This record gives sequence, C-alpha cells and structure tokens, in this order.
Amino acid sequence: MTVGGQNFYPHDIEKTAADSSPIVRRGYVTAFSAPAGESVCPAGETNTERLVIIAERAAGTSRSDPQAAIAAIRAAIYRRHGIEAAEVRLLPAGAIPRTTSGKLARRACRNQYLAGQLGG
Repeated sequence: MTVGGQNFYPHDIEKTAADSSPIVRRGYVTAFSAPAGESVCPAGETNTERLVIIAERAAGTSRSDPQAAIAAIRAAIYRRHGIEAAEVRLLPAGAIPRTTSGKLARRACRNQYLAGQLGG
C-alpha cells in the first residue's frame, strides 16, 4: 500500500498494531490506505492517501476504554514505521470481513469502510 508517497507492507503495520496493546485481538487487524476525503485527517497533512487501521477487540475487553489502546497503536506505528494512522477503529470480535477460508479480507474491509458500512 502507498501512503504519503511511501510504500508499506500492510502485514508489517498490522503486526505492529496487534503487538501494541492487550486490547487488540492478535491476528485480527487490517491496515489499508483510504482517500483523504474518506477518513479523518490529522491536522496539517496534505497526503492524498491516509492510513486506516481496523482491529478487533480481544476477548474480555468490551468494557475497557479503547482510547488508551488507540493511542498505543498510533504511537507504535509512528515509532516503528514513521507514519501516522489517520484513523484507528476497534471493533468487536467477528466484525472484520473474512474470506470463505476464514482469513481476514483486507479489500472487503476497506470497501465496507469506504461505504460507511463497517459494523461494530
């Protein structure tokens, strides 16, 4: 994926996000780029593509405040990859679309996000 003119491997960013907080369900994170007009943009940025992180919550964390986890994800991604996440969402388990074999469907997740249909 390309964000801000730089290329990134989504699975590298996904692993960083998954490792950043115990609230994040390991292996259930998608990272993708979205047009600037489709996401909340950090102040001052002029990139046309923004980084979006969608993660599922780990079991037993539904009552935990997600703000600390979101901040940890943003900080870890910036520290490790030098890029700011424009949006980070934590969804309940099972909310990220999957393929018929059970793998996360990054493209379907992005399409649902862009259409405003990503549940949770």
